[in-house]
Amino acid sequence: MKSIRRLYFYLVAFISIEVVLWGLVGLLRSIVDETISGGADALAQAMALILVGVPIFLFHWLWVQRAAERDDEEKTATLRAVFFYAILLATLIPVVQNLLSFIDRAFIQSAGLGVGRAFILFREQTLADNLIAIVMNGIVAAYFWNLLRGEWRTLPNNENFTEVRRLYRYIWMLYGLLMTVFGAQQILRFLFYIPEDVLGELGREVVVNGVALLVVGTPVWVYAWRVIQDSLADPAEMGSALRLGILY
Repeated sequence: MKSIRRLYFYLVAFISIEVVLWGLVGLLRSIVDETISGGADALAQAMALILVGVPIFLFHWLWVQRAAERDDEEKTATLRAVFFYAILLATLIPVVQNLLSFIDRAFIQSAGLGVGRAFILFREQTLADNLIAIVMNGIVAAYFWNLLRGEWRTLPNNENFTEVRRLYRYIWMLYGLLMTVFGAQQILRFLFYIPEDVLGELGREVVVNGVALLVVGTPVWVYAWRVIQDSLADPAEMGSALRLGILY
């Protein structure tokens, strides 16, 4: 029963903070650019998400925080670790994606191509859209990152948190690696498939989009892999089943 209750509170807290976060993003986008964000309808929808989500999040989040303060089992629970690292993924990945969106459109325009040649998900976005999403997600990520750092200092037993952190690191490594591989594939596709007019615009977006993926994905991959390699001083990390499974 305790596990089911814990799952309920953390799940609702996670969903509600995401609702509030993207409600705020939508609200700010509506204020900055009514045309892109849909005007009054988008503004009303964003306000509704915020007004509904904030009290729900506060109720559930304050409850789990009080429970963690009173009970070491709650404080060290795997589900609590999953919540912290999941919320970091849910906020930091949008930061990376919006950075990629901005860089991709900037490269496309620098190459003399229209934004319609950028990745399809990025074509309708603006610099303001990207900056708002980056800042708001960054604020939420910073809040939970600081809380997580405090958790690590006070954990009576960090085994559960260590396992979830390991998974979190490998998710980032794979995420960066996939962007890097796909970016390289785009560039190689352009090089091996020579368009009829090499100096023309046909196919140039393929290599430009690929370069954007490499610019964003490679640092993510290298940094995540470096963190993983540095952690191997711990025998538990070196012999973990997750590491062996991913390597093979």
